[in-house]
Amino acid sequence: VWCDEVYAQYQLTVYRPDEKEANWFKGGVIYHVFVDRFAKSGEGEYPYNAIINQNWGDVPDHHPVNGKILNNEFFGGNIQGICDKLGYIKSLGVTTIYLSPVFKANSNHKYNTGDFLQIDPGFGDERIFADFVKKADEMGIKVVLDGVFNHTGEDSIYFNKFGSYDSVGAYQSKESPYYDWFDFEIWPREYKSWWGIKSLPAVNKLNPAYIDFICERVVTKWLNMGVAGFRLDVVDELPDAFLDPLCKAIKNCGDKVIIGEVWENATDKISYDVRRRYFQGGQLDSVMNYPLKDAIINYLIYGDGHLLKNVVLQQINNYPKDSLDKLFNLLSSHDTKRIVTALSNIEISNKDNQATFKLSGEMKEICQKKQLLAAVLQYTLYGVPCLFYGDEAGLEGFGDPFCRQCYPWGKEDTKLIEFYRNLGELRRDELFIDSEVKNVSFTDGIFSFEREKDGCGYKIFVNADKYEKQLQGVEKCLIKMGNIVEKDIIPAYGFAILKTK
Repeated sequence: VWCDEVYAQYQLTVYRPDEKEANWFKGGVIYHVFVDRFAKSGEGEYPYNAIINQNWGDVPDHHPVNGKILNNEFFGGNIQGICDKLGYIKSLGVTTIYLSPVFKANSNHKYNTGDFLQIDPGFGDERIFADFVKKADEMGIKVVLDGVFNHTGEDSIYFNKFGSYDSVGAYQSKESPYYDWFDFEIWPREYKSWWGIKSLPAVNKLNPAYIDFICERVVTKWLNMGVAGFRLDVVDELPDAFLDPLCKAIKNCGDKVIIGEVWENATDKISYDVRRRYFQGGQLDSVMNYPLKDAIINYLIYGDGHLLKNVVLQQINNYPKDSLDKLFNLLSSHDTKRIVTALSNIEISNKDNQATFKLSGEMKEICQKKQLLAAVLQYTLYGVPCLFYGDEAGLEGFGDPFCRQCYPWGKEDTKLIEFYRNLGELRRDELFIDSEVKNVSFTDGIFSFEREKDGCGYKIFVNADKYEKQLQGVEKCLIKMGNIVEKDIIPAYGFAILKTK
């Protein structure tokens, strides 16, 4: 419901509360792992055209072959490697691990699914995966998978363009059981694909057989193995006629979480001329909070917090409170620059130059300080912070593939890791589960707000200015984290997290 006035626009979101709300997701910390680049343990089985890079930490190759990016360079990260590092992940206060796709595919990113029912042999097998999920759960960590259901790979059981699989794929024969899953304009060479990328043939999400396959066989298989939910890739591409039964199937498997990839305000999103109803009940629990990410970065680069204030107030108004508390708050991802690189505000279009770029000197020092401020906002506002693997260790990088570099084991920024551990410890306070965000303000370079519930709370101050600032009304507060000097002076690029009671 929209109310339009001459000077203002106001949104009222009408929704039906869900019975199975995944409340365990609130108040925690998410750790996003790009599997091939996090940790390696043992050897895997890779596609015939794979290039295995034995030099862990090399800059990923970005050069096309015959004009095509093959994404066939592998560093050997796998599920057992993640399992071996669960202690480290737990030390960051993590409660949910979100994995990039793990189903069989011939690429390093696995967004071109080859088989929805099989763990990629480069990453491990079902036994290793089940053991990982079990051990994570024993440590209080849930595992969420990436569900890529809008398209498959051209090299898949279902399409089988190259005859790599024993099945008869839609590309091979009109008699294939999968033929109707795809929309051919001129069979077999002309077909609909995601954003015109021919290696990613789009699936007809209204096909009853495909809906049944995903809902009855795919999600139920993995959820029954202990997976705690799915992040739905390009959810805007999934029509309600597919999304409704999909979400129902996920929720029928228990108290699972459903996170959508939406880059805009998801409460009034229109895709393909249809206003979406993600948060009106029966669909999503959460979405990736790109608007907040962009507003935080904008504030820390330019020092003007008015946009950030407006985004925060709009989200508080627009999202149902339960959904607000579950928003997936990211600063980096496999699709974006690393946060410390983004904060430099440096733009380089040439891939060769991107590959070799490193922050240095005063610029690096300032960007590192700003990263701390970004993390403070990410961890203390409403929602659930998502830490992209390696951000806590000092990884830099422009977009794909440089944001997907290997975790720098043995070369970590240990002080930065300790900072994130302290933030993770802070979030164990139940006030960060569902307390109100109040008194949002931007004054004299300081962005501030309060978290409050039942008379208890926190005051958070962030100074993105290059000059120190004086705070007001903090005399009776207890400093939990921050670098206040003389009780009420916050330094340049400083912050304060204060306990009020």
